Amino acid sequence: MSSAFRLLAALILLLAPASGHAAAPEPSASGPAATVTQVQQKYQQLRSLEFDFSQATQTGGRTKLGGGNAIFYRPVATGSKGSGVMRWNYSEPTVQTIINDGKEVSIYTPQDKQLIVSPVQDVESDITYALFTGTRSLLDEFTASEADPLFLLNEPPAGYNAVLLTPRQPHPQVKRVQLWLGQDRTLHRLLMEDHFGALTELTFTRMQFNALRAGDAQKTQSLLRLDLAPGTETIRQ
Repeated sequence: MSSAFRLLAALILLLAPASGHAAAPEPSASGPAATVTQVQQKYQQLRSLEFDFSQATQTGGRTKLGGGNAIFYRPVATGSKGSGVMRWNYSEPTVQTIINDGKEVSIYTPQDKQLIVSPVQDVESDITYALFTGTRSLLDEFTASEADPLFLLNEPPAGYNAVLLTPRQPHPQVKRVQLWLGQDRTLHRLLMEDHFGALTELTFTRMQFNALRAGDAQKTQSLLRLDLAPGTETIRQ
């Protein structure tokens, strides 16, 4: 499986629900839990979201860089839970496209002439998809607390508030996640640590909110389309 897919699948918020766990308490009017609720509510109301991203991954003292752009589009009315298309276009270090339509995740790597298709329930959902579609409440899966000022990969962005998220139930891949948010509750940076001490940081820039018109079937199809090179192998998991 490609490294970009492992990063994205193990990354952003891994909301694998544990059966029988207690529901999260209602957040107070202020504090980290209330901030997380406000962030999720903001993104749930969006029709579309486009942004560039840069990625830094540190393992064993070595740092790898990457980046690209991403698009989220809700083809039905805003506020509808569980509906939406997510497309990540990596331009570096390797060209790769990752598409999540809420049912399947498709990872296409032209260099390898390989397309991997997995049911959504078989991979870890990420925070951005959960935020955008409202498929899960983040506070059901994570406790929110004040930021850890020492939990950093790069210098913290100036003017942003941070919130620390810790899985309520032990997770095989995620130890903790820290979010940096603007005053308008826009997600600017995300940092994840796994149980081996590896860090993955995503920084989001050039955000465009609701730039795509509603009910655009042609746009939906273009986001789902992959132009596979001849000889590409499709692997279904």
